[in-house]
Amino acid sequence: MIEGRAVVDDLERVKARIISLGAKFKGDYAFKDIIFVPKKEDSNLSNDFVRVRVYSLTNWNQKNVVLVRKKAEFLDKVKTDKVLLKKEFDTAEEAFDFISKELPEFSKGFEFSRKGWEYYLDDAKIYLEDIKEWKFSVEIEAKSKDKIDELFSKIKVLERITVSMPEVMREVFGK
Repeated sequence: MIEGRAVVDDLERVKARIISLGAKFKGDYAFKDIIFVPKKEDSNLSNDFVRVRVYSLTNWNQKNVVLVRKKAEFLDKVKTDKVLLKKEFDTAEEAFDFISKELPEFSKGFEFSRKGWEYYLDDAKIYLEDIKEWKFSVEIEAKSKDKIDELFSKIKVLERITVSMPEVMREVFGK
């Protein structure tokens, strides 16, 4: 699957639009992302980062704390994530201990929260998100760039995002 993210002006308008296209509501979620950045200077968080995601609301079959190290590869306004490491923990403290022992080249950078609503439309997943300290956005996972482009066109997005969310939020926080 590939992904695309875009900024939208109004989540309720987008929700009504995707429902009119036949999207089915799957569930809602909320979490806090704690981003660990490479200690080396001038790193781009689209190229490598570690995220500890702490869920406060989820319908997904997983533990409430998920650590991921990944690299986002962008090509023509869509991305593919290369997951380098994924581990689940019972507590955030366990994840932090793991990072300090196994990934000492990373240090805690910043954190941000979001709440979202997951929808399915044909073979695509659509995530409507309210990202605290930032904007409303829509992320679409699909099998093709054409499908993502088509849905963004029908939704009428404001701006396509071509860097990872950790990189976007680092700019927001000035980290």
